[in-house]
Amino acid sequence: MFWKFFREPFNLAVVAAGLALYYLSHRFDAFDAFYDATRAYELYELDELANVVFIAGVLAPVILIRFNNQLRKALHKRAEAEAEASRIALHDPLTGLHNRRYLNVAISELGKDGWATEENVGMTVLLIDLDRFKPINDLRGHHAGDQLLRAVSERLQGLCSEEDELMRMGGDEFAILVRSSDQRAAATMAQKTLNAIARPFDFGGWTAHISCSIGLAKWQEGLTGSELLRHADQAMYKAKANGRDNIVHYDQELGEQLRETAQLQADLKDAVEQAAIVPYFQPIYDIRTGEIRAFEVLARWRHDTRGFVPPDLFIPLAEDLGLIDRLSETLLDESVRELLDWPTEAGLSFNISPTQFSNSDLARRIATILRRHRFPGRRLEIEITERAVLRDINQARNVIAELAAMGVKIALDDFGTGTSSLSTLTQLPISRIKIDRSFVTDIATASQNSKIVSGVLALAQSLSLNVTAEGIEHEEELIFLREHDCDCGQGYYLCRPVPASEILKLFDVPKAQAAAG
Repeated sequence: MFWKFFREPFNLAVVAAGLALYYLSHRFDAFDAFYDATRAYELYELDELANVVFIAGVLAPVILIRFNNQLRKALHKRAEAEAEASRIALHDPLTGLHNRRYLNVAISELGKDGWATEENVGMTVLLIDLDRFKPINDLRGHHAGDQLLRAVSERLQGLCSEEDELMRMGGDEFAILVRSSDQRAAATMAQKTLNAIARPFDFGGWTAHISCSIGLAKWQEGLTGSELLRHADQAMYKAKANGRDNIVHYDQELGEQLRETAQLQADLKDAVEQAAIVPYFQPIYDIRTGEIRAFEVLARWRHDTRGFVPPDLFIPLAEDLGLIDRLSETLLDESVRELLDWPTEAGLSFNISPTQFSNSDLARRIATILRRHRFPGRRLEIEITERAVLRDINQARNVIAELAAMGVKIALDDFGTGTSSLSTLTQLPISRIKIDRSFVTDIATASQNSKIVSGVLALAQSLSLNVTAEGIEHEEELIFLREHDCDCGQGYYLCRPVPASEILKLFDVPKAQAAAG
């Protein structure tokens, strides 16, 4: 029996000694005690065997006791460090809010057994992206940007109830997890957020004016957490595409649109890879003589199931997907090759998007194509819009100078639709302006349009600029332009865009000359 152990005096002595050592090890340093003890024994000239026995009997328990204490402290510190690491992993260091990882954890249980409480079933994710934050960050520096983000987080925290959870997803993006059985709670929170962010942020020496775009996605049975977050993200990007400073709710219709867009993006990648987007050519006529002066290159994509996809649909997609450079190079290369086979000295007019024009490598890429086909730069005209120029006027000036060195001319497209056309004409070496079709329409009968076009033509003549009128669709428009000394024109009345295989037919009858009669 266990109690018999304590009947032996020796056993009692061992236990008592152990308890005494344990007590003493916590009251004072055991090694100091051991040292003093051995010194005392030496004074009494204990023999060597006694010292060895004493050392073995005292030192071993002391070492074990101290090791146990140190191990306990190390485990405690490790637990504290792990808890702190876990806290850091789930929190944003700038604002102190929960972060994206926390949200992923919070919604990972969606739809599992026992999850569907009344509040959880009404869960909605609000994804909030700040509009116009980047210019503030770039202009005033990261310190000011961080200051603004902290102020935004404080303002949003003031809107949230105890049940709501606010997170910073990273960058200038926040999220609110709304748990409520009230169907209107999330929409109300979104509107409050929109209004709160729209109020100025005053930092003493400066004031920030921003807005936000919000995407809402409500949990539905069968959705996983990652799917719910993706829906909110898609709705938020739709809100930004709609002009920012607004709210978009994810629904079945939006989901179908996004799936269709995703499929179109995949098809576009294949089309660019396979060079399935081909150049069509619209002649630009000399209005006075009827001769073809140039051909504008227009991208055309005949989809297997959709038929012709409008350029204003797939060109922006190509820019978003980073395919525009490759697409443009393929089209320009093919257009130059085709033009060299035609019995004409007409030039080529080629459109460059604002995204491409901001690329410092643009001139080199164009030069490579011209050298490959031994095509003279003087026969190429690059069309740009004011939006491309206004992105960076200095960059635009440098690119135009590089192109001019090759003999390439620059035309300002859609003239009159921008915000600073006159300043653009004076700051850059533009050789041609193209009057937008919106001003040419009904020019013979609409007095407002006729005055605008007459004024543009007079301005161009005073600046020694050539002019091309776009969108000529009626004979009366052509006659008006000829009478007002417009240089060139293009439009469906003169000739629709045609593939390269039909170009040779155009040299038989100069339509502009026949119409001018």
